[in-house]
This record gives sequence, structure tokens and C-alpha cells, in this order.
Amino acid sequence: MPIKKTSCDHNGLNTLTETLYVGRVIRLETTTEVRNWSDTLDYTDKRSTTCTYALVYLGHEGKKPRHHHVGNRAYVTDAPWYPRLPCEVAAQVEALDIGDRFAWVDCTNLFSDRNGYSLAPVADTMGDLLLHCGVEVYDELAAWEAHHKAAAAARLAELQREAAVRKAAEEAEKAKRAARYAKKQAKEDALRAEAEALLARIPAKGTEVTIDGFTGKVFWVGVSKYYGKFNARAGVKDARGNVQWIDAAKF
Repeated sequence: MPIKKTSCDHNGLNTLTETLYVGRVIRLETTTEVRNWSDTLDYTDKRSTTCTYALVYLGHEGKKPRHHHVGNRAYVTDAPWYPRLPCEVAAQVEALDIGDRFAWVDCTNLFSDRNGYSLAPVADTMGDLLLHCGVEVYDELAAWEAHHKAAAAARLAELQREAAVRKAAEEAEKAKRAARYAKKQAKEDALRAEAEALLARIPAKGTEVTIDGFTGKVFWVGVSKYYGKFNARAGVKDARGNVQWIDAAKF
């Protein structure tokens, strides 16, 4: 059995039924896909959709189908009933390589009213296939499947290679950032250690000191960072509660 195409007029009434791919429908497959149900495609209405595909035999000569990849298989949905000028059709006839001799035709009919037609596929029996396609059809089908399996493997290998390259680049950049941070941290640690070495010059807390005419007791000793620079300082408070922060170098 072929794929039956039923066309409708502008009122939605059936006007014409055509038979396509007579004796060439290899098998039917049903998948579940997320599709946009927006009838005007000017907004998004994505839903889980049961989709029907018919695998058809195109032969050794004709219009080369367009491929788009879903999962690990190549679905071809460029149907031969799209309107074209005779000169375009004549120019499109060419020898078909093994990868183009079969096509997955989308028969889901999600927008049959807008497209103006609906498709009803029926898989052919072995007898019909042999009658219309010849005994070589099964060998060609096996070669076609092997071709696209190898193509899918090649695409996967390329994706893995690209992912490995990206990961290597990310790891290299990560290593650079880590090296820059380690260098910065080492510099800061050296500056902090240099400042902490000056703390030994500051008397113990509670000691009364006089620095630059200011007399008070040491109540805080430590290293602080200000604008990227480490300073060893002491806090000195006099009897009135006035406080001065004095660098360790002045002790």
C-alpha cells in the first residue's frame, strides 16, 4: 500500500485523494516528540505529540532529499508533492547515493487543515516491495542503515572531540587562574609575614608608652590590610579615652 494523500479545499472538504510511493513504503514508526501546536506559529504551544513516520524507497534516481538529524537517525521530510516549477523538477533529478535512497516521510498531520492535505501511510508487504522495488531493496536498506549508523557515530565522535577540546581549554584557563591566584597569594603572604615581623617591636598590651608626644597604654596589637598594603600597628589609648593608631616602626 502507498501513502495516501487527501487534499482539502478552503472549506475543509475532501477534494482529491492521491497515491504516493506505491509499493515503496518499507515500514512505519511512531515516536513521541515535543512539537509546537501553534497553528499560526506566532507563539509557542509545545506539547508531547505522537508522530508517525513512513520509511519509503526513493530508488537510484530522483530529487536528493534533505536530511535533518533527530537522535541517531536521519529523517527526511522534504516530500515530493511540494509545488515546484517544471524546470526546477527537471534540474533536481540526479543519481542518488546509498545514503539518499530511502526517506523518512512525516505523516503526523498536525496541521493538515493549514497544509491543505493529510497523509495516511500503510506499510507494503514483502511481495509488493519485491514487485515494485526489486530483490535488491533489502540489501540497499541494510546498506542505508549502515551508512547512517556510521554517520551518526562520526557525528558523535566529532561532538565528543569538540567537548574534549572545550574541556581542555577550560582546564587550561582554570589552571592559569589558579596560578595567578597562587602567585598573588604568595606575594600577600610575604607582605603579611614582613608586617608581622614588626609586631615584635611593639610592647605587650597594657604597657604605657609615649610616641610623638602622645602618652597612653597599648590596648591592641595586630596587622591590618588597607588598600592592598599590610601594616603592623598598635592601638594606644590615653587617660581621657583618646586613641591613636601607631605604626610598629615607631616603637
